[in-house]
Amino acid sequence: MKSHIIALLIAVITCSSTDGRQFLDPQNGSQHHVYSDAFNESKVNVTQDSRHQPEYYGYDRPCPNAEDIAPCVCTYNSEDNAMDLDCSAVESEDQLKQIFKADFQFKNYRSFIMYANINIKVLEAGVFNGISFEQIVIQFSHLEIIELQALDSCYETAWKIDVCYNRITSFPFDELSHFPKLRYFAIGYNSLSMIPADAFNGLTALETLYLWDNHANIVGTFKDLPNLSGINLGYNNFSLTNNTIPTKYIKTGSSDLSYINLFGNNIVSVEPGAFDIVEGLVISMYGNALSTLEEATWRPYLEAQGYLSAEDNPLVCGCDIAWLFGEDQLLGQVYDDATCTDGERLIDLDPKIFDLC
Repeated sequence: MKSHIIALLIAVITCSSTDGRQFLDPQNGSQHHVYSDAFNESKVNVTQDSRHQPEYYGYDRPCPNAEDIAPCVCTYNSEDNAMDLDCSAVESEDQLKQIFKADFQFKNYRSFIMYANINIKVLEAGVFNGISFEQIVIQFSHLEIIELQALDSCYETAWKIDVCYNRITSFPFDELSHFPKLRYFAIGYNSLSMIPADAFNGLTALETLYLWDNHANIVGTFKDLPNLSGINLGYNNFSLTNNTIPTKYIKTGSSDLSYINLFGNNIVSVEPGAFDIVEGLVISMYGNALSTLEEATWRPYLEAQGYLSAEDNPLVCGCDIAWLFGEDQLLGQVYDDATCTDGERLIDLDPKIFDLC
């Protein structure tokens, strides 16, 4: 049962997707059918507060002339009073720049969308030409570089940046401090060589941080993220002494933190106090190099009714884990699939073998 819970958790915290269309992944030619809601996540009706009604409120057709922005497509949702711009079919960087020189009567859009585009390699500085977006979603494309100030028109508006499933080698992390409303940042499945953890520090609105599968060297620590609900660092590299997660490595200060995902990072040990201690926190250490579960490190999290996923680690299962079999039965907070080096699951061990410890 517990393993089913962790599988569900993994599914929930992956990159957000699109609006239910099918397309071929240009990375490998496989077909994807994605269902989620790049739009519906912003379903808060802007007309509920007259101070936030968009400038085009009440207009029947606020989008630019279709011919002027083709092959981009502008869609106006009258129910939400929101405009979305889909530029998936753009053929070159020059064409994209030219499109944003068209006559945009209104400057504030809900979403910029680009899916399965193999033509845009660089998102150039100032490309949006003053047009702002609340959500920037570029997925399953061949984007390699996002230049400094490419997103400058969105500093005050963007709450979501999702650029998963690209070929990104360069992103202007130093600019993240200019996005006070940023709640969702996802740059998983790219080719970054380095991710500066400090670039996220102080993003007080940030709720979800998804850095999965870049094989990047993560440098620095994560702190001062008071609204963070989840952080996904799986399949990366870390600039760590002896492959050990140090004290205060993830100290967000958030009471809403629900998961920390450190899949597949060759982590050998974790020092006490490395992470926030929050009731119900799930910490996944799946597929690392832990040989033991140190009591000083893990007891505080399990006592806080947190959960630990330790599957696929070379656990020795000696007296060092006897504390899990004490009267408080903290083993119940460790997911069932954790095994010793001989393949026996921790939950199947006879507690009597620890009587002499």
